[in-house]
Amino acid sequence: MLRHNRNRGFTLIELLVVIAIIAILIGLLLPAVQKVREAAARSKCSNNLKQLAVACHSYESAFQKLPPAGMGYGWCLGGTPQTPTLNMNGLVSLLSHIEQSALDAQLNKSSAFSNISGLGVASPPTGNVLTNGNGVLMSTPIPTFSCPSDNGNRLQGVNSLHYSPSSSGNLDGMKTNYDFIASQSDFGTCNNWRNSSAATRYMFGENSDTKMTSVTDGTSNTFMFGEMTYEVWNGRCSSWGYRGWVMTGADPIDGINNLTLANLIPPVRGRLGSWGRVGSLHTGGCQFALGDGSVRFVRETVSTPILVQSAQMSDGSVSNLDS
Repeated sequence: MLRHNRNRGFTLIELLVVIAIIAILIGLLLPAVQKVREAAARSKCSNNLKQLAVACHSYESAFQKLPPAGMGYGWCLGGTPQTPTLNMNGLVSLLSHIEQSALDAQLNKSSAFSNISGLGVASPPTGNVLTNGNGVLMSTPIPTFSCPSDNGNRLQGVNSLHYSPSSSGNLDGMKTNYDFIASQSDFGTCNNWRNSSAATRYMFGENSDTKMTSVTDGTSNTFMFGEMTYEVWNGRCSSWGYRGWVMTGADPIDGINNLTLANLIPPVRGRLGSWGRVGSLHTGGCQFALGDGSVRFVRETVSTPILVQSAQMSDGSVSNLDS
């Protein structure tokens, strides 16, 4: 008798069961992979903030004062402006301290970084970014200023009257996820930091010159840098090189991850409701660098008064950020 060997294949039901099991396993695995990726991104983000804090200490050692949040804003709306009008983000002062000496050497720090002016009481810019060499460098990507968790648009867009380095010339600006803790009031009043009381001052502001000894609440209790998202509904995220319209810095006065604008817009995760706010795409809060160089994740449930107390450097209070 002849024997016939027949290979038995999967039935349709068995195949469907195998596919279902694979789908379940993938469904269980993906969240774990995403958590690992976010943990790595958050760690990298924390390291960026740490580098900026250390750079500030290096700057302070060299000049006996901390860098300003910015120099000579061309759009301040009231008060007495300080000349020259440079529209410079103070992050420029840290370039040589974060291994960006080659870029730093190309910048003309006695000339404007943005042509924005004429919207308030400030003087016209000193120099012209279309010809002084600064404008073409404003779109340079710098990894230390970028949080890997944020996949938003990193560029401001060209030929914008308010947000580009110039309203002509096809110049663009690269955004930053990190900025100095500075008051939003810098937008409304020229030299707001210099005219504020010691008790209400943050460590940074327009034309500020804080010394470490002025941080009487303790450097380990005072915010130095905060996170912001690339996407903003009302206004824009800061650019690392220049101060455009409403680019004052990061201010926790509206809380963390405030995604709404007077309840008029639907909240979208990763899109802050307005300019100057702090927030991130990390789950549940954002990170801050403190004056002692440490980096701390602060949950979005922390109250605004506590956040503001942590931003003020000599108000006489020490806040509990775990509350």
